Amino acid sequence: CVSVFLVTEVARRLTLNKSEPTPVDGMPELYTYLRNLLPPSAPFFYLSASPYNLYPLLRDFRDKYFPYGQLILRDTSWTTVSGLLETLTVGTETFKVNRIKKIRQWFPRRKIICIGDSTQSDPEAYGVISRLFPGWIRLILIRRVTGIAAAGLEEKNAPERFERAFASLPR
Repeated sequence: CVSVFLVTEVARRLTLNKSEPTPVDGMPELYTYLRNLLPPSAPFFYLSASPYNLYPLLRDFRDKYFPYGQLILRDTSWTTVSGLLETLTVGTETFKVNRIKKIRQWFPRRKIICIGDSTQSDPEAYGVISRLFPGWIRLILIRRVTGIAAAGLEEKNAPERFERAFASLPR
């Protein structure tokens, strides 16, 4: 399972709130439902383009609200030159596609569910992977983030975006 599950300030380039992080409404329940529905051996992965510096915060957040699963974060840090260069040159879609390919190498025979949202490039990344490995992804769930029009990001929820991202894929 690949997902986004933390409320962030999309209008401020997805910087984390200074207050206590909160889960997206309904997501802890959805993940608990999936955890109970799936076999105990089914691994969960939480994929985020957040830098590895946030691992302690995200781990604690996951442990408080969500079923256990491996966090996969960007190996970048703004405290090193290489981290800064990677952050500036590797897009979110490329990062996520590459990490999902790695997950497929680990579990080529398992089917997966991808859960994401409309704020970054989850639809595009999941569409690319679905076309590369037909039938491997069994379900894609994308939450349309509300309140982004005020930040000039209304195109993130445009129906045309989803049509392009999932072109040629079964509904």
